[in-house]
Amino acid sequence: MVAFGGGARRPLGNIWRITAKRTDFYLDPVGTAGIYHLSVHGPNQKHPGEHRFHVKVDRDAALEAASNDYFVAHGLPRKGFGFMGQQLAPGVFHVARLRWSWVLTRSRYQQAAVNPWPVPELGRDTSGRVMDWRLGHNEAADVDLIVSYNKPYWLGGEQSLKDNSRLGPVRNAAGLWLTATAFRRWQSQAPTPENLVLPLPKPGEDPRPYLGGGPEQDNGPAMFWFLESITSRQFLQDSWTDGAH
Repeated sequence: MVAFGGGARRPLGNIWRITAKRTDFYLDPVGTAGIYHLSVHGPNQKHPGEHRFHVKVDRDAALEAASNDYFVAHGLPRKGFGFMGQQLAPGVFHVARLRWSWVLTRSRYQQAAVNPWPVPELGRDTSGRVMDWRLGHNEAADVDLIVSYNKPYWLGGEQSLKDNSRLGPVRNAAGLWLTATAFRRWQSQAPTPENLVLPLPKPGEDPRPYLGGGPEQDNGPAMFWFLESITSRQFLQDSWTDGAH
């Protein structure tokens, strides 16, 4: 489990769960009724000698969430969206980036940003980390996920060990390793894909938590981004008046 605290007493944005299951890895936000997940499928009997990365939405869960006052909009195919990941070295792939924007920590948005779900208990086979950084203007808290063959690969190298910013590693039955490394970054130097950024609330509008996702397109769909931020209820209603789809 990984969460962002930002100096608040509760997690801001979603709590994310990273799971190893048989020959696969799964990444999903806790408490969203299983609407969507990112999966890393390692080589198995059905797909020998190959790995596959893809994001998928459970359409029934999305419709149920919409009936419970969630707003869900996406353009993912029914069978999911596949992508290659960014290859960093032989057998090493940058799969995804989780980003929590600094706007979650602004006092005017705190009530909307605080995660309403119960904080999950950690069991014997579960570990957790809270990034409790007090971000400055235009900063972001990032978690980068790497999948590698043969041995764990840590983004940031030995410095990530000195900074105590490593999460994992987790290994699956296909022999793949998944590692996660936390970073503080200036968004001006490492910008979020523009199509994921929604406008902040205008004066008089109602803040709402926002989770967006999409592939990085600079060099083809290299890795998948998830952005935790804030927008307004009015913007969502005005932009997509036909509800969840």
